[in-house]
Amino acid sequence: MKKQLQKLACILFFGLCFLAVNGCDVQHTENSAKKETVYSIKAKVVQTYDVAQSFSLNGRVYAYARADVRPQVSGVVKERLFVEGSLVKKGDPLYQIDDALYKAEYDYAKAALSKAVDQRKQAERNLRRYEKLVAQHAVSRQDYEDRLLDYALSVDDEKLAKAELDEAAATLEYTKVRAPISGRIGKSNITAGALVTENQSDVLASIIDLSKVYVDVQQSSAQWRTFKQQIQNGSLVSNQKQSEEVSLFFDDGSRYPTNGKLSLTEVQVDEVSGNVTLRAVFDNPEQILLPGMAVRAYFAGPIKKDAVVVPAASVTQDSAGRSYVFVIDEENKVKRQEIFTQGLCDYGWIILSGVKAGDKIAVNGTQKLKTGMIVSVEGDAQDVK
Repeated sequence: MKKQLQKLACILFFGLCFLAVNGCDVQHTENSAKKETVYSIKAKVVQTYDVAQSFSLNGRVYAYARADVRPQVSGVVKERLFVEGSLVKKGDPLYQIDDALYKAEYDYAKAALSKAVDQRKQAERNLRRYEKLVAQHAVSRQDYEDRLLDYALSVDDEKLAKAELDEAAATLEYTKVRAPISGRIGKSNITAGALVTENQSDVLASIIDLSKVYVDVQQSSAQWRTFKQQIQNGSLVSNQKQSEEVSLFFDDGSRYPTNGKLSLTEVQVDEVSGNVTLRAVFDNPEQILLPGMAVRAYFAGPIKKDAVVVPAASVTQDSAGRSYVFVIDEENKVKRQEIFTQGLCDYGWIILSGVKAGDKIAVNGTQKLKTGMIVSVEGDAQDVK
């Protein structure tokens, strides 16, 4: 009996030891599990920046200079003197109109001027002779005055003949239709043998100067007025140099390599669309921009001083479209905070309300965060925007 009691005591002793050891393992496992629930993230302290109130608008490219070529005299076109689609310079001949009739008129005017010059010289000689005779009382004063009038009329006739010759020379010159501006000329709308008339409505050809182009965009009058009012009350600061810079983007998202300059803000609102026209000028040395091309223009806009900005990576939206961030307090406890944004800038989202400068917010792993969680902050994400 005694041996049985000893055996039972040994069994109980070893059982208690096993339970004790197993309990330690369970406690260690629970502590490890708790330790593993602490989530490591990076955070950033909310800062303020001076940011431009940038905006982008759809626009269209227009020619910097365009000239429609029309004849200034009537006649039959003898030949075309240019290659369609080529570059032409101001003054280059484009068409030759039959000049036979105009050359004859020029020769007639030239002969008339020569005759008028001879008559003026003859009248001048007569006047000089009568000046001597009237001094000698050999002719009457009336005869002298008649010679004086003849000379004056001959001078007027010479001037008239000279003007008619100049007109005939200009008309003859107009038979050679020249380029009014430098640029690239399009297709010819007529061929040799066509009859053209002075100042006709039909265009012979068009020349477009592509060395520069205009880009016109439409800004809503409400946005334009808001900017003006905020500048006046001090909420925004006008930055003249930066506001003049305009960037350009194509429909595939690529950027035009050269910035343009804002050259015009229309002084009236379009009654139909309610928009204000903004015009920018871009250099176009490679002629990448063509009239009629649809583009998107980016304007820097006025400056908002000390704007509260959070990194774009820290902002999350729920299914209802509400934006929020996760704020981390001094005890590394997470709190979901709804925010109201104004728009994006180079540094992230501009905040209207919800967080303030100095708050610490999570910038990664936000999809796993919940209010009340304790997190481990690895460090500030200084390079996150």
